[in-house]
Amino acid sequence: MRQKKLVIGLLVMLALVVSSFTYAYWNSIDLEDSVTGTSVTIGEGKTVTVTASLTSSGSGQLVPSGFAASSISASPVESLQYTFTINWADNSADGATGTIAISATSTEPLLNFAYSPISGSAITEGTPLVVTVTVTLTEPLDQAAYDALQLASVTFDVTFTVTED
Repeated sequence: MRQKKLVIGLLVMLALVVSSFTYAYWNSIDLEDSVTGTSVTIGEGKTVTVTASLTSSGSGQLVPSGFAASSISASPVESLQYTFTINWADNSADGATGTIAISATSTEPLLNFAYSPISGSAITEGTPLVVTVTVTLTEPLDQAAYDALQLASVTFDVTFTVTED
């Protein structure tokens, strides 16, 4: 009789252990993050960083705001726009809603960034969100500072983070 109770107890414990592993397994699946060109896929609770160059837009040479008309550049532009399509792939039910945080950083302090839609906007799982990052340049103090900038080699990082509501 005692041995029978021990076997039943062990089977119950085995069932609990197996079910807890099964739950943990399914709960811990992380969807992969990826960047293909300008298409960004963000997995659940993830952050994706994309690196871009000022020359990768193909729109022209960035000059300080208000100086395109007086620039000696062959193709001066006062802003550059980069467009990213953000796809949020969440583990929960289709149509889950979340909030997207967008930030850009560069080692060049004269670069300014604006986002459309703004950081903190809503995103829905399964519905692509088109984000435009606009880059402008603050006027350098003098020609030497502008020459030192070497716009052709300036890169910046754009970070996208989705938090489920």
